[in-house]
Amino acid sequence: MGVYDNLFYKFPKLETKSEMLPPVAAYFGGELSVPGSQIIAPYRAYMKAGVICSEPHFHRDEQYLAFVGHDLRDAFESFDAEIELYLGEDIDDMEKIVITKPTMIRVPQFYWHGPIEIKRLGKPLFFQPVLFNSRYYAIRRRFNKEGYVYYDTVADGFGELGGDLERFAYGESEV
Repeated sequence: MGVYDNLFYKFPKLETKSEMLPPVAAYFGGELSVPGSQIIAPYRAYMKAGVICSEPHFHRDEQYLAFVGHDLRDAFESFDAEIELYLGEDIDDMEKIVITKPTMIRVPQFYWHGPIEIKRLGKPLFFQPVLFNSRYYAIRRRFNKEGYVYYDTVADGFGELGGDLERFAYGESEV
């Protein structure tokens, strides 16, 4: 046993539950993977078009969204997709962004983003949403019966996720 063993994480093969993804995938879950980690880094290879994230949300931490071709030896030539993403400081005034080439998007703290949808997919797509936090969470806007606005949070280990990171990461929309 080495002195630095606590800093290493061997990716287990996680079974996916989405027809959009291959049967197994890797996921680095921050604190859940290596105690003290301050980053969430899923590795996702999309095989079919469809919705990645179904509704707008924000994080209190910065996030980066990487879209590249599946063959990292040539992420440009292997990119063959059209992705629609909504982004903005105000949920009621987000801009629709269409991605047709390898792209990295910086999502500043408190910026709304989503939905994210792969509209067309000619070749597999590598998508990596990196969040600078020890655990995944997303804050969403809701309305009660009287029409008042409130916000809820889905977070690994709490609420709707119920601590089931695999179900959340690989079987359902991001939020």
